[in-house]
Amino acid sequence: MQRPLMLVVCLGLTAACKGNDKSGEGNGPERDSRFISDVYTWECQGYDTGGTTLTTWQGTFGQRMYLQYAPDALGSLSAPSAGSCSKGLDMFPGGSGSGGKDISGLSGNPRWSTDDSSGEMEHKGDGYWVDEVSGNVHSCAEVEDVLGSGASLTDAGDLSGSSTPAPGAVPEVEFEHPDGNEATIEWAEEVEASWGDHGWDQVWVQIRREREGDAWESVTCNVSDADSYTLSADMWALFDESINIETNNLYIAFQNSDEQTTSSGLKVEVVTRAIAVAVVQE
Repeated sequence: MQRPLMLVVCLGLTAACKGNDKSGEGNGPERDSRFISDVYTWECQGYDTGGTTLTTWQGTFGQRMYLQYAPDALGSLSAPSAGSCSKGLDMFPGGSGSGGKDISGLSGNPRWSTDDSSGEMEHKGDGYWVDEVSGNVHSCAEVEDVLGSGASLTDAGDLSGSSTPAPGAVPEVEFEHPDGNEATIEWAEEVEASWGDHGWDQVWVQIRREREGDAWESVTCNVSDADSYTLSADMWALFDESINIETNNLYIAFQNSDEQTTSSGLKVEVVTRAIAVAVVQE
């Protein structure tokens, strides 16, 4: 059952919205690094091996790895508290902030591996690497097969050995569009998303108004105690209709996270996410 959501907006540098100032690389209480393994999911359909029964499953159309390194200075990537919402949160990191720097002991680019795959991240900025694993090749691979038991950094200097948590069971996510058009979300359309049982620690949703895949406006809500979410008139009222965007979108993210400490004392936040997307842009 969906519960009421409370909006929390951070304005200015209040104590609740900024981190603590620290000094000494890797010696303070703040996290030093973050490693994220994401898969993006959509509804897939196909016949069983006998060709008689049409089945539906949550398949993978995209995969992405992020690595951030900013000793004692990495900002938060946390969803709001359960039952509340925040405007403007960026749950998909675009850098590591002003504290981003090279990883000690790293030669070349960081590498990662899962049970069945491996890859190399591309340097995108100070202390920031990304691997667009599947690029624009959409597929219907089983999400559990792609995520495996988690992802590990195999060649990342002092961060080598850090591993994201094992995923939970990935539930099927259904999006109900009142206008019957699943290819778009029109302005003020009240789309409902629902999902089944799962084994993830946290669930959050993000309403994103996108241009070229980037969010120009967003609201993120923690719905860990719910099994559905409605993009309602109250949410639409938080956005500016006049902003020129290409796509209104709705993401449902299932997340497991943990914090690990390397042998050199670096604190690494590790995150595994399966993210269902209402409107998949080709």
